[in-house]
Amino acid sequence: MAPGVGDGRRNNGEVVPGCVCGFQVCACAGAAAVASAASSADMDKLAMAATATEGQIGAVNDESWVAVDLSDDLSGDGADAGVALEDRPVFRTEKIKGILLHPYRVLIFVRLIAFTLFVIWRISHKNPDAMWLWVTSIAGEFWFGFSWLLDQLPKLNPINRVPDLVVLRQRFDRADGTSLLPGLDIFVTTADPFKEPILSTANSILSILAADYPVEKNTCYLSDDSGMLLTYEAMAEAAKFATVWVPFCRKHGIEPRGPESYFELKSHPYMGRAQEDFVNDRRRVRKEYDEFKARINGLEHEIKQRSDGYNANTKDGEPRATWMSDGTQWQGTWVEPSENHRKGDHAGIVLVLLNHPSHTRQLGPPASADNPLDFSLVDVRLPMLVYVSREKRPGHNHQKKAGAMNALTRASAVLSNSPFILNLDCDHYINNSQALRAGICFMLGRDSDTVAFVQFPQRFEGVDPTDLYANHNRIFFDGTLRALDGMQGPIYVGTGCLFRRITLYGFDPPRINVGGTCFPALGGLFAKQRYDKPGLEMTVKAATVAKGKHGFLPMPKKSYGKSDAFVDTIPKASHPSPYSAAESAVHADEAAIEEAVNVCAAAYEKKTGWGSSIGWVYGTVTEDVVTGYRMHIKGWRSRYCSIYPHAFIGTAPINLTERLYQVLRWSTGSLEIFFSKNNPLFGSTFLNPLQRVAYINITTYPFTAIFLIFYTTVPALSFVTGHFIVQRPTTMFYVYLAIVLGTLLILAVLEVKWAGVTVFEWFRNGQFWMTASCSAYLAAVLQVLFKVVFRRDISFKLTSKQPAGDEKKDPYADLYVVRWTWLMVTPIIIIIVNIVGSAVAFAKVLDGEWTHWLKVAGGVFFNFWVLFHLYPFAKGLLGKHGKTPVVVLVWWAFTFVITAVLYINIPHFHAGGHHAAKHGAHGPHHGTKHDDIYYFWP
Repeated sequence: MAPGVGDGRRNNGEVVPGCVCGFQVCACAGAAAVASAASSADMDKLAMAATATEGQIGAVNDESWVAVDLSDDLSGDGADAGVALEDRPVFRTEKIKGILLHPYRVLIFVRLIAFTLFVIWRISHKNPDAMWLWVTSIAGEFWFGFSWLLDQLPKLNPINRVPDLVVLRQRFDRADGTSLLPGLDIFVTTADPFKEPILSTANSILSILAADYPVEKNTCYLSDDSGMLLTYEAMAEAAKFATVWVPFCRKHGIEPRGPESYFELKSHPYMGRAQEDFVNDRRRVRKEYDEFKARINGLEHEIKQRSDGYNANTKDGEPRATWMSDGTQWQGTWVEPSENHRKGDHAGIVLVLLNHPSHTRQLGPPASADNPLDFSLVDVRLPMLVYVSREKRPGHNHQKKAGAMNALTRASAVLSNSPFILNLDCDHYINNSQALRAGICFMLGRDSDTVAFVQFPQRFEGVDPTDLYANHNRIFFDGTLRALDGMQGPIYVGTGCLFRRITLYGFDPPRINVGGTCFPALGGLFAKQRYDKPGLEMTVKAATVAKGKHGFLPMPKKSYGKSDAFVDTIPKASHPSPYSAAESAVHADEAAIEEAVNVCAAAYEKKTGWGSSIGWVYGTVTEDVVTGYRMHIKGWRSRYCSIYPHAFIGTAPINLTERLYQVLRWSTGSLEIFFSKNNPLFGSTFLNPLQRVAYINITTYPFTAIFLIFYTTVPALSFVTGHFIVQRPTTMFYVYLAIVLGTLLILAVLEVKWAGVTVFEWFRNGQFWMTASCSAYLAAVLQVLFKVVFRRDISFKLTSKQPAGDEKKDPYADLYVVRWTWLMVTPIIIIIVNIVGSAVAFAKVLDGEWTHWLKVAGGVFFNFWVLFHLYPFAKGLLGKHGKTPVVVLVWWAFTFVITAVLYINIPHFHAGGHHAAKHGAHGPHHGTKHDDIYYFWP
């Protein structure tokens, strides 16, 4: 059994005293242990009746902040009898080992000092032969040092937070199967069933319906911005299949609970009844799933065939409607678009596929001839499932995903009004059935009423084993975000984020303490602090309180829109306790559904605070980052939740073109924030100083492209022009440079250790950073500058997740499918320039123009360093998966040799060189100059 969460002991055996803070659940007693619950009350009873051994559903490795333990036994080593259950924490905080953290902090300041001395040396040693190169390079070095500091300072206090699901279950779950856990609304967004595979969306929905969370407290909403019948009918099919899939998961403790991912497993561990029972059930469910997939794949043809039958008597020129299976016309987008029935022009739709379940358990039927699956001991209730397609009309700015999320927020408030919201992309499924409970742990602990959101890391499947384009991005998630958890909290990154609903309504936190845990005295010099009475009741500003029924609102009632029904839901979700035992579900009757359609109207947000002071923020393609930022500047905090098995797993665009477009969208959105009123330089003083530094970094990093283009081309061109950046380095130059590079390497090793990532992932991240900087970052800078100057909006195409290759023969076939884009031009030019520059330097040494070839070795090394970092890009253009990309090396060698041969054999190229010197044509002057040049590029 994993170490008990309530054992009250640190790793070294030191006893931690009980908490006397007075909270029912707190996180202030000791460091975290690694433990959680693996199943609901139904699974517990089945596990006790079975002979299967108690243990873990997944192997625990170095990333295992949460181990999955089936046992409820908290006696002995699993519990501390001196600590009452209500005083035991639902999550704990672990500090990074001092042997890693202390040297890490010291080296940051050592490198800062060395870099400062290096820049001072560079400024004091000008290059009169090429002053423009010297000035430009100094500016670049200043920027790289500044951007490194922005990235490094927020990492001074990385920590790990560990949710304790055993305590959570014992504290909030009752013996009769009911639970005191708060309600949870889950938002899933999709925009195009053709670019975003409809089967993937259906699997995401099924994993949500099967998650281990109280059924009556779990509501799933699918937002379909395409408004297509194909998406709705696919969800209807998923709802039917869920009647078999969800009880099967509960009966046997299935992990993961996305059927596609589960049936692709090579081994199928089971928990619950006898193995024979499991095998028979699995065989039957697999057959049902294959039939389900066949129906999903045939929906497009079925809808078209059905509509053609209904439209058989339609006259030429008349609209051809799209028909539902019940014989009514679809209100959304038709297969053959017509007025009021096309993308961007259709009515709002809210359809309840599965209504609110009862609050009491409902056991399924026993096995029979008609029903071979025995669910007689399994709760067969299903969570509520709602299809939403907001109204769209020409002339209205629908604000893309941010607008869809705000519409979902209002519709869900009218139908279920859960105090917490989880948002997922349509291609992300719940991989760990305990993920929802793990996130809730950080909302229920001591002082957790000041936590606005809990961010999970993004994990992906389908990425090639070498992760050629750094899709996993572990350095950012497990490095940067985990480190920010030691400040005010991680930034919001768009998916896999659990929100406190009231934070989206503009409420202030009940207490504010922005000093931070890392150097709190220093942080307190710059940050405001406000302490109110501990509790869950939200504080308000008297100046903005309206009179009457809605007087508690943090802003005038009109800011929320003209729906009284919606505004009435706000106090029920926030005052006084969002997870009170008296909480009652709102049944989705006809009146509630009609009101949900009303709040999804295209014109509903006109003259309201939605998109500015309420909900997801508009005005940028990265609405996620700025929405989280607006919460942080109010004084709210956030938390980072990394568990194993991974909470959510999605699909990444592994094709180079789609990956570059994805990065272009992110980097453009970051710059849009920088040039808006949400610039973190001007944020309130409730923002932790180092948190502000992190936001400045996240909104300015694309500017790196301007200087990196210079650094990756000019050194190579210097071999051709003879003008160099550094003319005559001294011993101190090499000393400073060695310290700067050495400390950078050691810092990277230490960061890899405390972040739990591999050296290969760190290295691959650096390679793709070079590719993205030279292409997407540069394009983002140009686009945003164009927008700022000409006041033109920026449009983006939806990133396609549909593979273009043959997945049956090769699951990574799409990796090397070349789709040309203008973003590839700059990296190709940089590759050619560096090959040509190295070849010219080699030719000059062979031809005798440069006799001291060691003096140019540093520059040539730097050229190859650039080429090495752009190797994955070149491989994506020319290589083949599963084979040594010899073609890449052949092309590089061919270009190198041809350039060197041409330089040596064409006199015009080296007329002032060694051969000219022998004939008296400026020989002595040029020969002496080249012999005296020292070239090294840091």
